Amino acid sequence: MEEIVVSVIIPVYKVEQYLGECVESVLEQDYPFLDIILVDDGSPDACPKLCDTYAEKYPQYIRVLHKENGGLGAARNAGAEIARGSFLMFLDSDDKLDGPGAVSCLVRKAEKTGADIVVGGFRRLSENGLSEVNPPHLHGGSYTKTVDFRFKGFIMYGHLSYDWGKLYRKSFLNQHDLKCCTYPFTQDKAHNMRCLVYEPVYAFVKRGIVQYRVNEFSVTYKYKKNFSPVWTGIAADFLDFLKERGIRKDYGDLVDFHILIGSFFLVKQELENPERGMHGAVEALRAYGRDPIVKKALKELSCGRYVSAISAKAWKAMVPPAALLLRIHGYWLFAAGIALLRKCEIDRKITKSRYQKKIGNHKSRRNKECPQKTEYASSPGISRGTEERNG
Repeated sequence: MEEIVVSVIIPVYKVEQYLGECVESVLEQDYPFLDIILVDDGSPDACPKLCDTYAEKYPQYIRVLHKENGGLGAARNAGAEIARGSFLMFLDSDDKLDGPGAVSCLVRKAEKTGADIVVGGFRRLSENGLSEVNPPHLHGGSYTKTVDFRFKGFIMYGHLSYDWGKLYRKSFLNQHDLKCCTYPFTQDKAHNMRCLVYEPVYAFVKRGIVQYRVNEFSVTYKYKKNFSPVWTGIAADFLDFLKERGIRKDYGDLVDFHILIGSFFLVKQELENPERGMHGAVEALRAYGRDPIVKKALKELSCGRYVSAISAKAWKAMVPPAALLLRIHGYWLFAAGIALLRKCEIDRKITKSRYQKKIGNHKSRRNKECPQKTEYASSPGISRGTEERNG
């Protein structure tokens, strides 16, 4: 095997109970050419010491960077700056790689296709156990330059939105000066939106790459008082990014659909907050709707702009009336509709149904491409089977 080094960058902050599982899942990989970078983002717990312990035990594979707390995006960038690999892989420190063949699967696909970004599937890890694999329902080629690809990748399925579960060709990121974004949340999506406009070669593997931990204490699940300004700021900054970089192709669909889906997330977090509820949701929607970028997006979508280019019939039917309802300030009705969907667990049922329909199509292909092995015991790994490991 040609020596293609992959740098696995792991930002570390207040995850001492999960860090061991995360690092061990990387050490157990059957891919031998790994550069593991633990970025201690000023963690106040035992994580800095744990990082140093791992680096001392596996100096040939693990390096530690200690820095002041600056957030997830800044930690990833700090790790990327010292990365030795020709590919970068980001892994959150409360997650873990899904089986010993995760990295080798991505590398094989990158070698075969010449991809700049390889996207994998993932499984959710919670107190209820491990979910089935959620594979990316996307394909490469000219399709990656369409509105439908962007809609499915960032909105409908979301696999393009995450920095984790992917392999990035470092030369592509460096060529276009594409650093991770530093927003307090949704920074992954902002980063990948910027990557997409440079039209990278995408490739996809149906195998689960990451076991994503559903952690109620993570930023993802916390109530965000600053949701609206951050969410609209991501859209405004993206438009500025396109202008500054001289990119003239129309990516208004990314902005408009981002704004619309933001209204769903906004209502959801308000309804889940017992101190806010329905009144809080309406109040938040009213404030959200005052932003000029929101007004413009709702006007365009309510008139059907970009909607005809998406293939999902249910979404195609839902987007214009939803945008129109918000545009005419039907906030109570909109929030009530979201509340009803939550009560009926429609989102969970749709996701389950969608997976069951897709899994039959992908299963045999996935097994041939990269077998989904989750047990590490038989893996040669970086450290499994060595005297150091067994001793």
